[in-house]
Formats: sequence, structure tokens, C-alpha cells
Amino acid sequence: MDRYTEGMRDAAFEYGVKRLAADLDMSETRLYKKLDPDGPISLTVADFFRINRLLDDVRCVQALMDDLGLVGHRRAESGVDASLFDLMANHQASGGDVAATIRDALADGRVTADEHRDIRRAVRAQIDALTALEDEMGAMAEPRLAKA
Repeated sequence: MDRYTEGMRDAAFEYGVKRLAADLDMSETRLYKKLDPDGPISLTVADFFRINRLLDDVRCVQALMDDLGLVGHRRAESGVDASLFDLMANHQASGGDVAATIRDALADGRVTADEHRDIRRAVRAQIDALTALEDEMGAMAEPRLAKA
């Protein structure tokens, strides 16, 4: 399976192929054929981006971000800040992801290059979550306290 479309396929099946086909104004049968990696109809780049926009799921672009060494996070909507609780929860969740990734890598007693890459990505995601929390706390600090 093409790793660039594998995450999108997973997200599409979770969303529901029938619902997604209707949103795309495409027959369900045609969409199933396009989602089948061995199917007779290929998924076009335009299909990929249309599906990605509808699903709004990071799995659609995760393989590309991984290849580019990027870790992404959703930009806050204009005038809407994530709550401090949300930022703390994101940091805690990313810490759990790091621990799970390391545990999985060590399950066989050795760490492969791919597992090391996965650990590095999980750690970067945790750093991003912690940085977002730190930024929010800095924005909340009163000027007189920030000088201390």
C-alpha cells in the first residue's frame, strides 16, 4: 500500500465511505475502487486533496510530514485561544505517545532506524505541545510578574 495514501484510506473508512462519496458527489462504488490500492481506478492528486479537505485528518498528510521531518500542529482560529486545560492535556497526551513509542521500540530488545525515527517524531511532537503551553502561559502573565 502506498504510504502516502494509507493514512487517508484509514481516515476515509472511519469517516464512512458512503458519506464521503456523497460529500464528494461521487458514486460509492467509484470511491471504493479509488481507495483500493490494487483497484482498477487510481486516486488522483485532486481526489487526494478534496478528500483531505473534507476529512480534516492529519493522517492524510502524516507520511509527507514525516519525510520532510516536520511536526505540525493546528493553528488557532483568529480570536480563539486554546484553553489552558486543552494545552495541558495535549502535552500530557504527547508524553504518553513518547512513552508508548519507546515501549514499542524496545519490545524486541533493539531499536531499528525506523523506530528511532518514530521516537524522534514523538519527542518533537511533545516539544511542540510543551512550547504551545509555555507560550500561552507567557501570554497570560501580567507584565509586572514577567519582569521578576
